[in-house]
Amino acid sequence: MAMQFFDHNGRFSPYDHVVKIFLPIIPRKLKPNHLTLIRLIFTPILIVWLLTENYLAALILFIVLALTDLFDGSIARLRNEITEWGKLWDPIADKFLVGSVVFILLLQLNFSLALLVLGFEVAFIVAGSLKKILAKDKEVQANIWGKIKMNLQCFGGAFLILGFFIGSPILIILAQTLLYLALFFAALSFISNGI
Repeated sequence: MAMQFFDHNGRFSPYDHVVKIFLPIIPRKLKPNHLTLIRLIFTPILIVWLLTENYLAALILFIVLALTDLFDGSIARLRNEITEWGKLWDPIADKFLVGSVVFILLLQLNFSLALLVLGFEVAFIVAGSLKKILAKDKEVQANIWGKIKMNLQCFGGAFLILGFFIGSPILIILAQTLLYLALFFAALSFISNGI
């Protein structure tokens, strides 16, 4: 029987299986909030590289920053290091990362899709903040649909940057398809969260 990993509230995350493999080599001094902070600090560098069309460097940095999102939540759950700061800033860092790629690259290709993605990201921030205020002491967390949305956005963003780097219309179409799918899961997340 496979081991399952749960957070302190008993909620399972599929990412925890992957991160658990690497957990012994991740220094205890590296906190989940450090990874979130790295995402916040280095996204402006990603923006500069996208604007200057340094797509290879941007792609590498985007992948590294997207991986910090995979690791920060799982490390927080597995090591019981969930903080109020992380709960607030982790989703903002995610939206800043994805929104940057969408705004800079997708806006050049598909104005309506870019506005939809950005609109959903802003709506998620506003709705999540309102729900936290209204829920008072209750825990408000991302659901499975929101996690799928984020994964699709990360893959879409990576394929978008790669498509610009090698000039591949097929990769750009694939990226846009993934981002449309992400919108579907964003809607499911909104509905299932009662937002």
